[in-house]
Amino acid sequence: MRLKTSLACLFLALTLLGGCLPKSKAWTHPRQPDPRKEDMLFVDDTKFCDDKIGAQPQGDAREAAMADCLKRLGWVPKEKD
Repeated sequence: MRLKTSLACLFLALTLLGGCLPKSKAWTHPRQPDPRKEDMLFVDDTKFCDDKIGAQPQGDAREAAMADCLKRLGWVPKEKD
């Protein structure tokens, strides 16, 4: 009975924490093996690129500029499954 209760609590905790986990990103940094540090680096680099690009361009041109900036910082697009 205790095992069932413990497993139920563990399942509940994992379910609740699922919403707190970072969203998967479409980029990876080959020189950063630690996933947590990579996530923090991605946030910093994305902000840097946003600031560098500015308010213009928009749409597809913005996505291309962001991709170019991230690649210059060492990021590589993840392969799609």
